[in-house]
Amino acid sequence: MRRTAWGLGSLARDAGFLGVIGIACFAAGAVDAAPTPQVFALTISVTAFADFDHTTAPIQRLDCETSSRAKGVRTVTFRSSRPTLVRFVGGRLQAVVAGGLKGTVKLSGTNTSNRLCSGEETHTPQSCAKTTRSFKNAHAAFSSAAAGSITIRPPRVSLRRSSCPEEPDDVVAFPLGPAPGPLHVALATLTNPRISRLTLRASARRTKNYGSPEDGVVQQRTAWKLTFVRRGR
Repeated sequence: MRRTAWGLGSLARDAGFLGVIGIACFAAGAVDAAPTPQVFALTISVTAFADFDHTTAPIQRLDCETSSRAKGVRTVTFRSSRPTLVRFVGGRLQAVVAGGLKGTVKLSGTNTSNRLCSGEETHTPQSCAKTTRSFKNAHAAFSSAAAGSITIRPPRVSLRRSSCPEEPDDVVAFPLGPAPGPLHVALATLTNPRISRLTLRASARRTKNYGSPEDGVVQQRTAWKLTFVRRGR
């Protein structure tokens, strides 16, 4: 009887020991199952166009009604001044900001002063000199909403506003143009070590039609090129 009791106690201890081993093995397996980050150096190259024809709401001054019309063509080019390291974990891009984007803004157009007094209408045009503004402090944020998906937020920059031609608020709100919709890349491509470079291209368009009391239209479009060069962890 004593031998039997000892045998049961030994089995219980052994079972507990095996349980500890099982838990340890499970924990080790969980660590091993963690996805390996895929690290890339990202560089960006973008061209953005804006074409606007905007007339402000009229202002009543004594017996006259005045407004101003601005027509312009705006071309922006910018690119990375240095690569930005980005990481994909489980196919999802970890949130990152690419800074130090530098480029130029070329602008040309006209301003026109409109005046309506006692039924007589006059329009006084003013030609604007072609200008080029440079910048080197732009930035763009990237993230993932799902595996294999890349979300780009509209890039931002601190840039002096032009008064000739007068840039509409909608152009100022997107000084480097709208960002394209989510980009997609195959998970097999991200994890394949034989693929050392990925190039993604995307475009975006935005149109704003002004309603009364304003008038006109703003059309913006952008073309993006993103290059990912594989790096070690």
